[in-house]
Amino acid sequence: MDSLATALNEITLVLFTTLAPAGAVAYVLMALPLIARGDAMEPAARQKLDRFLCVPIFVAMIGLIASATHLGTPSNALYVITGFGRSPLSNEVVCGAVSLGAAGIFWLTAFSEGIAHLTARRIAAAIISLLGLGFVAAISLAYDASTIITWNTPYTPITTWLNALTGGPLLALLGLRLARFYTPGHALGRAFIIIAIVALMASIVAYVLWAFLLPELGNALATGAEQAPLFGPSIVLFALLGASAIAFGAKTITWEGEAPIRFPLAATLLMLAGIFLMRFQFYMIHLTVGL
Repeated sequence: MDSLATALNEITLVLFTTLAPAGAVAYVLMALPLIARGDAMEPAARQKLDRFLCVPIFVAMIGLIASATHLGTPSNALYVITGFGRSPLSNEVVCGAVSLGAAGIFWLTAFSEGIAHLTARRIAAAIISLLGLGFVAAISLAYDASTIITWNTPYTPITTWLNALTGGPLLALLGLRLARFYTPGHALGRAFIIIAIVALMASIVAYVLWAFLLPELGNALATGAEQAPLFGPSIVLFALLGASAIAFGAKTITWEGEAPIRFPLAATLLMLAGIFLMRFQFYMIHLTVGL
């Protein structure tokens, strides 16, 4: 099937659009305690949280590196940069490089003996978080192409954001567990789980509405529904993976004492697997206006 070959050929972009948005949102969520009350936190707790910001950075970086394979040769990176502001692809790559570069530098300074004033670090963390959200926005708009019939719908940017808000909170929960960072009553973890639940439910609704629309979207050769005959069943599997992920996340925050690392790790992997599945379907429905 040509659509399967298309999706397999774009597998690195499937990985990029799965990991990068989730990593960017996870960074924002993990940085919230530092931004909101960094001055009032215990130095040891703040330092651990600061240093384990590497978790979302690493995940997002894997996605960005995967996407770089589509540049062909390193010299093409120059053309991508010069297209910033007029090319959605350039906006996506530049925003990613800037936000992850800034986040990486911020993380490295956490190991410095002469750490800057805490207020300055709080401001820096807030700015980097905004850059991360800008990165997600750039990704969400990069694939809403008018020449691709099945992608030129509101569901393209909407599902990108919703995917980020399902995977990001659970990845942030894993980061908090690795940093052994807790808030009274696991308030922060509970907030992350609620965000993931709401985003998962909204994602399912968006994908179902998209599935109903696919038979009407096509060219002279095929429709979106014909390109991805398993789009509907994939939504069901996505829902099951997401529900299982949230169950493991809930287990993490309700465990008496320190929860085993396997719970937040399983929650993250299951949710990312579900997102990956639907991103793969996204590339299978690829249909251009022309033949």
